[in-house]
Amino acid sequence: MKKFFKYSLLTFFIITFLVTAVFFVYIYKLSSELPSIKELKSFTYKQPSIILDAKNRTIAEIGTERRYPVPLSDVPEYLKNAVVAVEDSRFYEHGGVDFLGIVRAFIKNIRAGRIVEGGSTLTQQLVKVLYLTPERKLKRKVKEAILAYKLDNYLTKDKILEMYLNQVYFGRGAYGVEAAARVYFGKHVSELSIDEAALIAGLPKAPGLYAPHINPEKALKRRNHVLYRMFEEGYINELQYKELSEKPIEIVPKAPKMIKHAEYFVDFVTQYIKKKYELDIKDKGYKIFTTLNLDFQLAAEKSVRQNLLNLSKRQGYFGPLGNLADIKYEKLKKKYFYINELGFDFAVVKKVDRFKVILDIDGEIGELNLKYNKWAKPYGSRLRYLDDFRKILRENDVILVKKSKNKLYLTQIPQTEGALLSISPENGSIFAMVGGFSYNRSMFNRVVQAKRQVGSLFKPIVYSAAIEKGYNINTLIYDAPVILSKGKDKGYWKPENFEEEFYGFTTLKEALTHSRNVVTIKLAERLGVDTIKAYAEKFGITSPLENDLSISIGSGSISLMEMVYAYSTFANLGMRVQPYFVKMVVDNNGEILVEEVPHDKIEVLKPSTAHIMSDILINVVENGTGRRAKVIPRIIGGKTGTTNEYRDAWFIGVMPNIVTGVWTGFDDFKPIGRLETGSRAALPAFVSFTKAIVDYLPFKEFPVSSDVTYYKVDLNTHKITDSYSTEFSFEPFFDNSSKESIEIQ
Repeated sequence: MKKFFKYSLLTFFIITFLVTAVFFVYIYKLSSELPSIKELKSFTYKQPSIILDAKNRTIAEIGTERRYPVPLSDVPEYLKNAVVAVEDSRFYEHGGVDFLGIVRAFIKNIRAGRIVEGGSTLTQQLVKVLYLTPERKLKRKVKEAILAYKLDNYLTKDKILEMYLNQVYFGRGAYGVEAAARVYFGKHVSELSIDEAALIAGLPKAPGLYAPHINPEKALKRRNHVLYRMFEEGYINELQYKELSEKPIEIVPKAPKMIKHAEYFVDFVTQYIKKKYELDIKDKGYKIFTTLNLDFQLAAEKSVRQNLLNLSKRQGYFGPLGNLADIKYEKLKKKYFYINELGFDFAVVKKVDRFKVILDIDGEIGELNLKYNKWAKPYGSRLRYLDDFRKILRENDVILVKKSKNKLYLTQIPQTEGALLSISPENGSIFAMVGGFSYNRSMFNRVVQAKRQVGSLFKPIVYSAAIEKGYNINTLIYDAPVILSKGKDKGYWKPENFEEEFYGFTTLKEALTHSRNVVTIKLAERLGVDTIKAYAEKFGITSPLENDLSISIGSGSISLMEMVYAYSTFANLGMRVQPYFVKMVVDNNGEILVEEVPHDKIEVLKPSTAHIMSDILINVVENGTGRRAKVIPRIIGGKTGTTNEYRDAWFIGVMPNIVTGVWTGFDDFKPIGRLETGSRAALPAFVSFTKAIVDYLPFKEFPVSSDVTYYKVDLNTHKITDSYSTEFSFEPFFDNSSKESIEIQ
């Protein structure tokens, strides 16, 4: 018997030793697979990078997780207490793993016959979020315990709690307590009351289940449980517990979305930083300081959008989004998800007759009246106005409507696109950038990525070259039919004016003011194509140009950005600015990663030439194709551009402290519509934008050249005169140049 006992005891010790050895080998092996806790010394939270405008206002948050890390000192004591009370009451006593808590939870779960309490500590929960997957396996739990033990021995309790409060998910898109305070209560975490803190503390266990906007009753029960645990742990007294438990939950009805303005500009900036500096700013918590003016940007977006909506009404009704016989309603709503940002509503046609349409708008009945929707003639038809709803709609069509003053109006998403760029001619700062009707519809940035024929927008480059080559503002060129060779074996070309008329002898000023094609081509022929291309290059045009005279009237395809910066020359006495939009990039430790300053200006023209050209461009607005801009109470120079068959419409306006360009057209190069010129399809967006922002701009005169003098010119003879008995105007001339009126046939 003794021998048997002896062998049994020995066997027991051997087995125990082997099991222990295997256990420690297993632990050692798992430990070697785990990440180093020391990495936490340089730990950075995943948080959105913030793009700021020139006044340090947030333009956009770039990231996948809404998180705003705060130091533990900014977190109210009662929120810390609430989290500890409900999640890990022995947090300040255990070493990362609470064995007593595990035993207690095990007993409670056995008694309840189900899992009612977990044994994970705050440290274990943090480890799981930082390093591990949420899978429920023993191996993962062991890894979690090892890491929690290591973490507890490496960081202080306060640091662990701070990391937990900033890292875990609280529902409604909020990561960390600061984001949770904002999305649920619309305030900072430091401003939370005790009952609000208790609600937030109860969320990490099951954010979807206890979310007050989803399950208000369960949220209330969970909050009160947290309050009771705070009472049990001595953080609040019984009276506080009872009073706070009676309070209703009041949250903000809708969680604010991550800020997202100026999406084309933001995309432009992020791509620029990534390409030039190899920095990916997403989720890094960087601050990117830019030159954008948010007030200008919002005005620009509104102006481009409204201009395109107005244009789409002139074009006619393109038709419904679809018909429920062919496509599911939810599929259509998903496809056109961005209509919410436009203030439109989906509607289903229930009944159509000549004068009215009965609609179902998300369960509500509405009515369209023909009297208020006559613009909706079928697209491409010869009708002036719609005279019968049945020509455009049928039952079960899905359409868009807009509510205004208790009436419903048929509307549509424009098929044309538009772009706007506004810059400072003083240092090249970008004030506003709109790359299209809606970034959610198309991310293609038409300011920088689109190359379109510019039409008459190119002419000021030709006239600048002419003035520098000795022609003056009064040079006369004979406007008459001309036939030109397109080049060897390319046939012939007979250019015409927009009006399909010819005007005889025309001064350079008149020709540019009224955008005469034939005069411009004759002038270009005298100058030579090589000269024009050389000046285009000086103006910053890098897009390739054809080697023929057609470039003088804008046959070249050029970006809006190139043209706007080219026009900055006329506001700067011949000096061209270069794009400047990123001022600084700072990381979340305050270290400057990128710092830029405006580029040096580039000399393009003599100051005297630029002075004379700005005078002509001002006349374009006063008396020519840019007259619509006269409503703006400032001195403005500008030029319209319209391409063949009305495929592109342009306008660039020049003021001493801002230059703004607008483009309108179809992406697939279809004609915009008859008579949809630059002055009709692009200029209104410029006017709307400039009227909205002009009061932000200090009044400033165009700069003048000391080498230019104004002389009185007889409007009939185009010669300098002293007589007051004739019609005259004061015109600018170089001081040391001929003032004679040169005639060119």
